[in-house]
Amino acid sequence: MHRVLLAVTVLSIAVAAGVATPPASAVPPPAVGSAGAPGTPGDRYAAQPPGKVSCRPGGGSRISLRCVIGTSVRGRAIVAKRQGPADAPQVLLVSGQMHGDEWPGPIVVRKLRRLAVPAGMQVWTVKTMNPDGRAQHRRHNARGVDLNRNFAARWRARPYAGPRAWSEPESRAMRRLLRWVQPDAVVSFHGFSESVDTTGGGRRARLARSFARLSGIGPATPVPCGGPCRGNLTEWYTKVSTVRGAAFTVEMPRSSRVARRCPTAGGTALPVVDCAARATLALLR
Repeated sequence: MHRVLLAVTVLSIAVAAGVATPPASAVPPPAVGSAGAPGTPGDRYAAQPPGKVSCRPGGGSRISLRCVIGTSVRGRAIVAKRQGPADAPQVLLVSGQMHGDEWPGPIVVRKLRRLAVPAGMQVWTVKTMNPDGRAQHRRHNARGVDLNRNFAARWRARPYAGPRAWSEPESRAMRRLLRWVQPDAVVSFHGFSESVDTTGGGRRARLARSFARLSGIGPATPVPCGGPCRGNLTEWYTKVSTVRGAAFTVEMPRSSRVARRCPTAGGTALPVVDCAARATLALLR
């Protein structure tokens, strides 16, 4: 679904790094949408990163782009990294941590960033979107808001949901990234009930069941929130995606470092976090 590389992004990175700008003849044309006009809404990417997103080359053998997508309440950077080329037609995004006391997801992201991405795919990863909560080993952000109750998906005022939808800089940062990247699938890691959430049915549930089968983590079942789930990332993105993308939640077990038979490794015993990383990469194949 991609048309071309992000020409404007490449130029802005080069200028910021002090690299000489290539002549116009050497610069790829701007992104062209289905209607044939540059920057047509519906392109996988906008012509350049949205405001408040700062990107530079990844600087590693696996990471092709590193972007600061926002900052936390206390000013900590929220970082997204891309593996694979910008014009890869399949796009996957992984949120490692929303609740700062749920530790398996960031480990899965670290493992995933060491794996080779299949041809035709790009993978965006955010190790944590709640760096303040992670620093304090607490569920909520620095203002006491549960970020998975702050998205505009049937949001309702209640304790820990924030004064309004999108009130928190961390949820706005993730909104910024998702609107820009428009992934085909979003995997949001949490803990610790060991289940894969099929809430909402449709493609969202099909992806969840596929992940459960590939990872050996399960069951694949609706995961309640102590009542109706409101203000969560996965429901919001599934509703607003312009590419019919879908998002689902994985509840990792507390035993995530313990070895189990891993379906994506031919039944070899691997730590659960390794199985989750492998299953994530296999999800869109």
